[in-house]
Amino acid sequence: MKTCPKVCSDIQLNLKNRDWAFKNVGYGPANPEEPEDFWEKRAEEWATTPENAQTMHCGNCSAFIQTPEMMDCIIKGIQGEESDDETYANEVVAGAELGYCELFEFKCAADRTCSAWLVGGPITKPMTEKQKNMLKMAKLDSEEEYGSSMDEEGGEE
Repeated sequence: MKTCPKVCSDIQLNLKNRDWAFKNVGYGPANPEEPEDFWEKRAEEWATTPENAQTMHCGNCSAFIQTPEMMDCIIKGIQGEESDDETYANEVVAGAELGYCELFEFKCAADRTCSAWLVGGPITKPMTEKQKNMLKMAKLDSEEEYGSSMDEEGGEE
């Protein structure tokens, strides 16, 4: 069985990778309820209308992973050593509609987006080999364009 990405349980690494995405790939808006001019900027970048840009969220990106296994990793990472009765991990995950960003390796909120948005998500079932290869190519393209988002220890355990 595949192990959980380290960012699921390492809050500092998750914040480092998320902050990198804010600075380097336009991850946001910082507060989805008060987006200011965020969607206008994405619309200009993507050569579309702000209304269309607002439909392109992490929650429908093909790098947004919400498989049962990944959701378990995220919940257990938030829960830590606490029992199910002592934690609000499920509520936290549901409230933010969290998933895992495969491209930039951090826990991601569904209401946000970034410059690397890819059509076709979220991923809720294990990927086929073809999908894995396509995502690997997209990740390599992103790293070439934006640089690596993670440090050496940021991969999977």
